[in-house]
Amino acid sequence: MPELKTQTLNGIDFAYYEVGEGPLLLCLHGFPDSADTFLGIAPALAAAGFRVVMPYLRGYYPSGLSAEGDYSMLAIGRDVLAWVEAFRGDGPAYVYGHDWGGMAAIAAANMQPSAIDRMVVSSVPHMEHGAWTLGQFRKSWYVMFFQLPWLPEWRVALDNFAFIDRLYQAWSPHWDASEWQLGPVKKALGMPGGLKAALGYYRGMIRGATREQWQLLAQPVTVPTLVICGDADGSVGIDQFDGLERAYTGELAFLRVPGAGHFPHREAADVVTPSVCAFLRGAPEITASLVGEAS
Repeated sequence: MPELKTQTLNGIDFAYYEVGEGPLLLCLHGFPDSADTFLGIAPALAAAGFRVVMPYLRGYYPSGLSAEGDYSMLAIGRDVLAWVEAFRGDGPAYVYGHDWGGMAAIAAANMQPSAIDRMVVSSVPHMEHGAWTLGQFRKSWYVMFFQLPWLPEWRVALDNFAFIDRLYQAWSPHWDASEWQLGPVKKALGMPGGLKAALGYYRGMIRGATREQWQLLAQPVTVPTLVICGDADGSVGIDQFDGLERAYTGELAFLRVPGAGHFPHREAADVVTPSVCAFLRGAPEITASLVGEAS
């Protein structure tokens, strides 16, 4: 395992892993997850010639909490841009975001398109162009549950965060539980303020949302993007990726991973990792693939 490092950005002491040399590839985790989620594919990404930087997002131990309790996508997007500015050097900057990390990548790309050369967005739809069906509302029940005060914190923490195990089972039904490795995320959620911070992402998106945030996330993305989803994802239905060409108006590729759930980079690394590397390098067979396969 690489050495854990620290970097202060936007008033927060972030913890992160780093492997490899070359152009920056910033890898951003989601919920319920941690920077450890990318450790399995980091060696292959580094071997492909990238400097792979994997931070724990704000609020996720061992990164610090937000002093203002701000876990909005505006704040997270600014964090992404601060990472890029601090680590890109003179070369290109790439961002790979999974789940909330994908939303953060979208926010940053729409804030400052020139800061990101290419990006990968995994397991989240574009907020403006997702197909919000009844089936998806059923899958997303937890989002509304997390809007409640105090009750979610109590429920999620019961029995050593068994709630998280159930989410993984529902979201990735074909993935062997022995490979989940939930220790890091449960430790992060169990730290003082950790669970409230993680749920703060959901609360900031809905009950704390501002017009500025929604306008930002509703914009079409112009940065060249590879969108990845597992077709067995129990959190985000495959129909949420219909109409990608309206959401991503720049160069676009789409990777649908058969049998994978919400964590395709871990469930099907042999498929995802080479596709990510090829897209970031601009390989024609990847960048020309597409969009119609989503439906």
